[in-house]
Amino acid sequence: MMKYNETTASRRLGMNPDFDFNPIQLSYVAALRGIVPRQPEDKFNYAVLSCQDPDRLICLAASNPEGRFCGFVEDDGVAKQAQSSAKQHAVSNVMIVSTSMDTLLAEVKSGKSMLPKFDYLCYDETKIPGPSQHTLVAELADNMLKQGGLLAYRYQAYKDDSEALRFLVSELAPAATPAQAKEVLQDLKKVGGIYFSSHQKQSAALDAAIKNGTPDQFFTSVNDRESNSVTIDVMAALLPRDLSYAGDAQIADNYLEMVTPEIAHQVLIGCSHHILYEPIKDFAIGRTMRTDVWCRKPVPKTENIATLFGNFTYGITAAREKIPQKLSVKGKEIDLSTDLFTKLINLMSFMPVRIGDFLQHKDGKGFASIDVVGATQVLVACGIAKPMRSSYQGQKDATMLQPRLAGVFNQYLDKTAITGSEIWLASPVVGSAVSIPAREALVMQALNRAGMANSVSALLPELERLAKDPSMAAKFMDVAEPNAEVAHHMIEDVVVKSIMQWYAYGLLAA
Repeated sequence: MMKYNETTASRRLGMNPDFDFNPIQLSYVAALRGIVPRQPEDKFNYAVLSCQDPDRLICLAASNPEGRFCGFVEDDGVAKQAQSSAKQHAVSNVMIVSTSMDTLLAEVKSGKSMLPKFDYLCYDETKIPGPSQHTLVAELADNMLKQGGLLAYRYQAYKDDSEALRFLVSELAPAATPAQAKEVLQDLKKVGGIYFSSHQKQSAALDAAIKNGTPDQFFTSVNDRESNSVTIDVMAALLPRDLSYAGDAQIADNYLEMVTPEIAHQVLIGCSHHILYEPIKDFAIGRTMRTDVWCRKPVPKTENIATLFGNFTYGITAAREKIPQKLSVKGKEIDLSTDLFTKLINLMSFMPVRIGDFLQHKDGKGFASIDVVGATQVLVACGIAKPMRSSYQGQKDATMLQPRLAGVFNQYLDKTAITGSEIWLASPVVGSAVSIPAREALVMQALNRAGMANSVSALLPELERLAKDPSMAAKFMDVAEPNAEVAHHMIEDVVVKSIMQWYAYGLLAA
């Protein structure tokens, strides 16, 4: 299932799987916990601490014109270059500030900072060398987030997959009675299926300890060196700061049935209120990295399904024919060929829609809203559909004879010599940066420069340029020497497959 998500969907209008801090997705994750999401059209303030990719932040800002974005970097040269890039792309709702996290905290706490309170505060610690900064992040969130604001925090929870097991043993074994120790062995076997499937020696040792009733022997063999859970450290830092855990930014990780075998569910549900629940879940999922979403109290909550999910737009960026009829998820099969799934997928593949739009559409007649919400959540959890910012608001009389790149940011493509495997464009529909394969980007560029009628004459010189490097040309063409016929076939093939999605996601305007 995840292989589908990262190869098929990412290949066409794909999202970078590492870039999951877009505000729509964060609000959707919080909504899964009953937290009232920001309305898509509402203004908001968004910041990235120790921003490692200012260019991507600029693209994110261009994709969310109602937001004000701020990226904090430590290098003054990087800040100046990024600010110049934002000006060059005419993106006025983003600023890149040169400061360290320590200096930023001091300024905010002293009251000297002119920064607003933020609706979203993001920090990716995994790309920054050194020890975890969870205490500093907690203080910054405490001082910079507005009430109901969301903190998105990615960090390395364990050095390797065995550290999660060692940590649990170090916490559970010392205080366990002999009877409880045997129960711990049984529970570890149930929740550790993913881990033990790739650690056969430890799996055999666990089975032997269960059979022989010798838990201490297994505990000693596992707990052979120091261990730590940054998950617990983060919780200890954030919980006293009036921050409430609101889920995982990786949407599938919020569903036990999506990420853990069925045999683990009873144990996980049974300890859902235990202080070690999150480390136990880490072990069950087999993850060493986490991307937490936290909400600043008081948390705005509701049980109204329409309020939580009715204002998101949902779209599918993969080609319709690439979406499977069935998905196998942790031993369970999800049938996507049912009438409801089929009609949802058909419509979402054509253009992004709200749940209310689907219910009013002829294909949505006869379905209960609660069933549509549930099916939509399954599609999102599986990585097939994606919560989005808006839907295409094009001209009713638009034609495709003269397609143009939409938005000021995307105009850079017109003068860019495409050489890499993909280019990034801003999508005010998706609400984040989207990647376009280079072959499609070449066609999009030609259409923008010359229109449909003269697109061959615009594309051919680019293909001839690429043909000078055979290894590069092989990525785009099946022939060594391009000609007008090759260019025509390439345009025809790409336009048939992709142009409707380009319009649907606001990348082209007629």
